Amino acid sequence: MNKNLHKLFVISSPSGGGKTSLLKAFFEDQRAKEITMSISHTTRDRRDGDLEGKDYFFISEKDFLKKQKNGDFIETANVFGNLYGTDKNFIYSELQSSDVILELDWQGAESIKKIFSDAFLISLIPPSYDDLENRLRGRALDSDDIISKRLSQSRKEVSKCLGFDFLILNDEFDKALKDLKDIIFNNLEIMNFKSRVSNELTKYLLDLTK
Repeated sequence: MNKNLHKLFVISSPSGGGKTSLLKAFFEDQRAKEITMSISHTTRDRRDGDLEGKDYFFISEKDFLKKQKNGDFIETANVFGNLYGTDKNFIYSELQSSDVILELDWQGAESIKKIFSDAFLISLIPPSYDDLENRLRGRALDSDDIISKRLSQSRKEVSKCLGFDFLILNDEFDKALKDLKDIIFNNLEIMNFKSRVSNELTKYLLDLTK
């Protein structure tokens, strides 16, 4: 990353892992007002409560593919038939004046790391697969088929997170929020943070990837 740019953080978790709720609470902190949350473009249908320009920029597949062809996106992903992309000019522009947070899946996170080698990758780990399934079913946003696909995909996502800079176990919301704030606000060093990852968490992660 250009030394003149601010810091870039990428937060990833399996669908239903709690990253949206955690980020909402994070941005309620006054210190977060100096940080920019990136907003992705997507072709997925708008859900109840979704706000244009706040949750996503909703565009047609035709317009998405046109922007992709023009090189407007710094990364893209196809998630169960829905396209997602991060606007390149927006990221570079915002990094001139503020730290930026991206909320992406593991594919997007890895793509960003290839471009911004100094980006910090943060993985939010669900407490269990049972908990993850309960969250996915409880929010009633997907069909049973999509939920099954998301759960299957989550195993791959968790295995990928082992190479991330920071791992946060979301078993206690307040603790997970504190960990996230420590990373972003307190410039916690990667090695110091990783030394706090207990043997229990390491074993948990290895069990999830079996």
